[in-house]
Amino acid sequence: MNKELKVGIIGVIGLVFFYLGSNFLKGIDFFSPINRYYAVYENVDGLIVANPVIVNGYTVGRVSNINILQDKDNKILVSMDIDEDLIIGKNSIATLSSNDFLGSKAIILNIGDISDPIYDGDTINAEIAGGLSELLEKATPITDNLGVTISRLNDILASLRGSGDMITTTLDNLNDVLSNTNNLIESNESTITNTLDNLNNLTTDLSKKLEDIDPIIEGANDMISTLNKVNFENTFNQIDVLLTSMNGVFDDLESGEGGTLALLLSDDSLYNNLNQTAYDLDKLLQHINENPKHFFAPLGKSRKKIERDLKKQKEN
Repeated sequence: MNKELKVGIIGVIGLVFFYLGSNFLKGIDFFSPINRYYAVYENVDGLIVANPVIVNGYTVGRVSNINILQDKDNKILVSMDIDEDLIIGKNSIATLSSNDFLGSKAIILNIGDISDPIYDGDTINAEIAGGLSELLEKATPITDNLGVTISRLNDILASLRGSGDMITTTLDNLNDVLSNTNNLIESNESTITNTLDNLNNLTTDLSKKLEDIDPIIEGANDMISTLNKVNFENTFNQIDVLLTSMNGVFDDLESGEGGTLALLLSDDSLYNNLNQTAYDLDKLLQHINENPKHFFAPLGKSRKKIERDLKKQKEN
């Protein structure tokens, strides 16, 4: 075997060891059993073969192949070789994301619910994480608002440049007011104390007056309680019965059914007769009073003598 062939064999062996070693450092073990899964992306954004597949920061596989699907709007088919022992659920998601600040890519695998697994050759749901450009786009409104806020703050600070002396003067005046207030309180401390004492005495007297009023209020409450116990309804019912009876009597009197009293009220002749009788009785009593001898003499007088005496009285 010539020297050139030996050098070529050694070079190939070195390249193989270099490839295997570099992938071993990336966490890829070519000698462990694997399952191959697939994911379809709109854009792989710099993903290359041998980029890692990561679960919770741990490398579980690598990207084994990348193909373009021209019959499906140029979507990208990514093949992933993943450890055979890893169980992946049907609702798992393979998210294409940046692996470090240098921009290297990786597929972040969310294995989902392993009670409903997928198998070798199945397709995993694919997503693309937002990159730095998307983050900057989202931050644009914030930066715009921040610029407006800074501009307004500059305007406020500019308007306050000439207000320093005014603020100082205001603070000095406020200090003077506080000092004068303290001096006023100190100079009138005795007056304020007397006023507070008088107010305290007034409050005490008022409390005593209220205590004196308590018996009156209690008496009023007792009277109200007594009135509440009175059966006003029964009393009013009795009054109503009495008034009804009186109205019945008055009705009988008006209708003539009330006996003598009703006849007196309704028959004029009876009234006139009674009136005439009273008149005649009055004249008789007057005659007896003026001429008692006509009635009380031993033998009395005859009618003719009585008439003569009355005639003489009229002539005289």
